[in-house]
Amino acid sequence: MNARQEAQQNGFEEMWEKVQEILGEHVMPRIMVGGKTGVGKSSTLNALMGKHVYETGVLPTTRTIDESVWETRDGDIVVVEVPGLGEAKASELEDEGYKECIKNLALLKAHLFILVLKCDDRALELENTFMDKLKIEPLLSELPVIVVINQIDKITPVRDWEPDKLNLKTPKTEKEKNIRLFVDYVATLPNFQQVHDKGRIVPVCAGESYDDPLQYGIEDLKDKIYSTLPDSAKTIFARATELKKEEGDRITKRYSLACAGAVAANFTPGSDALLIAPIQVAMIIHLGKLHNIDVSTSTASGLLSSIGLTLTGRFIAQEAVSFIPGLKNIVGPPLAFGLTYTLGKVVNGLFAQGKLDATKEDIKECLDKCECEGNFV
Repeated sequence: MNARQEAQQNGFEEMWEKVQEILGEHVMPRIMVGGKTGVGKSSTLNALMGKHVYETGVLPTTRTIDESVWETRDGDIVVVEVPGLGEAKASELEDEGYKECIKNLALLKAHLFILVLKCDDRALELENTFMDKLKIEPLLSELPVIVVINQIDKITPVRDWEPDKLNLKTPKTEKEKNIRLFVDYVATLPNFQQVHDKGRIVPVCAGESYDDPLQYGIEDLKDKIYSTLPDSAKTIFARATELKKEEGDRITKRYSLACAGAVAANFTPGSDALLIAPIQVAMIIHLGKLHNIDVSTSTASGLLSSIGLTLTGRFIAQEAVSFIPGLKNIVGPPLAFGLTYTLGKVVNGLFAQGKLDATKEDIKECLDKCECEGNFV
């Protein structure tokens, strides 16, 4: 290895270490869930996963904290059941034993809390008391809350249930108005106003089984959970709940912006490629995680080179601009963004098809498909 190659390798490794620090770990989502017995917690969880995960009606209602893991081929999600929200009375949440449970819940460091209510249940004293407890405990006071109003199909008139025609934004039918009235009622309660302001009150019908054709609001709930989770937990959740398109877009844009930022901050002519290559390699590895494909650094580098040959003109333009002082920091960032975005879209398309060892023809086909579908900025 000559001096120039050694310098390039050292530059790559240094940037790679910085990228690793920025990326952090991919963690299992930890979701706290609570609600009275009979509100449909289990059926909601099953509907979210699109498979039978829990027996309906068997989530524990004791005072001991219960952790369950949704084990799926595409990744695990931890569910923490809130104790004491089964058939308890609000007064029972005031004793020292329950206060200790709250502290233990805080130590589990959940990413969000899903509170499930039953549509038409106006006796929400228990839920209000628990929400008060969240505010008192420092580690839970900032915990994002999503309120799920379940079983909206059972609100009067019960027989009038056509989920594909339901319009809750501009309700016209009696059922739509009754559902909207209850959602608005929940939104006015002191402990739920902030949740409503953040758009996190979600009316749903989980149905009798995970694949019930009469479900409503499950996709909206998935999107709310996905957008509320921290970035470190998004990939595994998206992988397990079939939100790979949304997460693929987020990953691609995130790394594209990182490349643009690196180029904008770099004033050394001719060195942009050394800065953005490790970020692009990291993006390829991250997209591999999304599609449950184990991608090594060397494999990602090889795929980057293969796609680079197909995108030769774009890479040459980026490299040429990087040698022009002043101009490189103006024109370079958008070029770096566009190049990385294109690369990410192609890689995401290949991985979606399970193509890790992609041929030149595979890359060209995926590139043409993305361009035809207008998937580039």
